[in-house]
Amino acid sequence: MQMMREIWPLLVIILLALFLVIFFARPAPPKHVLMGTGPKGSSHEKLGQQYAKFFAKYGITLELIPTTGAVENFHRLQDRNDPMMAAFSISGAVNTDDLQGVETLGSIDYHPAWFFYKSAVELPAMNRFTEMAKRKISIGNEGSGTNLVAHRIIEMNEISPSELNLTEIPSHLAIEDLQQGKIDGLFIVDSFESPNVKKLLAMPGLQVGNFARAEAYADLDRSFEALKVPRGGLSLKRDWPSSDLQMIAVTTEILVDDRLHPAIQMLFLQAAKAINGPESFFSQEREFPSFKSTTLPRSHEAEIFYQKGPPSLLNYLPFWLAEFFDRMFLLLLPFAALAYPLIRSMPNYYRNRIRAQINQIYGSIKFFEQQLSSSYDVSKKEEYLRRVDDFEREALSMTVPALLASDYYTLRSTIAFVGDSLRRDAYQAGVQQSADNLDANL
Repeated sequence: MQMMREIWPLLVIILLALFLVIFFARPAPPKHVLMGTGPKGSSHEKLGQQYAKFFAKYGITLELIPTTGAVENFHRLQDRNDPMMAAFSISGAVNTDDLQGVETLGSIDYHPAWFFYKSAVELPAMNRFTEMAKRKISIGNEGSGTNLVAHRIIEMNEISPSELNLTEIPSHLAIEDLQQGKIDGLFIVDSFESPNVKKLLAMPGLQVGNFARAEAYADLDRSFEALKVPRGGLSLKRDWPSSDLQMIAVTTEILVDDRLHPAIQMLFLQAAKAINGPESFFSQEREFPSFKSTTLPRSHEAEIFYQKGPPSLLNYLPFWLAEFFDRMFLLLLPFAALAYPLIRSMPNYYRNRIRAQINQIYGSIKFFEQQLSSSYDVSKKEEYLRRVDDFEREALSMTVPALLASDYYTLRSTIAFVGDSLRRDAYQAGVQQSADNLDANL
């Protein structure tokens, strides 16, 4: 208790510094995050549900917002007043001239461009657009990734959309129209695992368009990737396709508002590693998440994740605790630089304070003895002894650490020696001797 009474100013300084560190630290991650997915029946809708389950394990609610697709997602992320902070998109879906406020965490999956059309036999690639001009084809609703990719392919082939019989409706409605014979074909950009694509692959009487020049598309547009479905890859029983099927694809990206908390960005990347990292129909093991061909600014947190992996503390601590230490680390360094020498000095500070008290009593005793030696008055002996008792009481009131025990008991011995000398009137002899010496000198 004595030590605490002595060092409390230092403790106040340290606690004040710790309070300032916590006050100026970045805020804790939000417990509720809004994420844009995509149209009904799309793989993005299904994927969002998997991400929501992953987030729930860490105590974060990921609320999924159905949208018309990539364009709406991007514009909502750009709106600084919109609470949506993350969304799925596809590579090349946004205007590269207006990217302010939006970053990418990287690609997480391939989204091939599927062209399903009714035909007894596959149409030759060079004749397909001419033949399709005679038929009614759905290319997805305006603003969707499907619609954007379809228009890009048409443009790259230098064909005017007005030359084709196109309709722009959501994919899940287009599938119903295709089943009912209201349209003749359907263009859709989605993953192999999506409910919509699975439904189309199981529908009889449909052909899948072969993009024989897939590598050329990928060379001409960096947002495209060239993929291949081997012969029989869609159905061994039907030997479908009957030859290798060349495809073009975009990649799904996770876009975030650049104000999204770094810990939440890291959680998205961990979810992507767990959900999209395993091998799939088109991707290899651990191919995703990664930075593929993207025109968007890359998140700093994602760059760290791809270089170093997730924070190692997550292997040992719960998410909230690991995140707390991670965001406090940079601020705790200067705090530690201040606190460490102060904490280390506390025992020395206390010992120095006690040593100073001991030396103070020694100084008082030395001055007292000098007075006794120069002007001892035997009639004041009781007064002198009371003064010695005061020294003893002052010494007894001290709480002394073990390291100063030797100095302390030496002080007690000195006080006892002065008291014994007084009782023997030893100082009177010293005064007489001084007087005799003075007479002899005269």
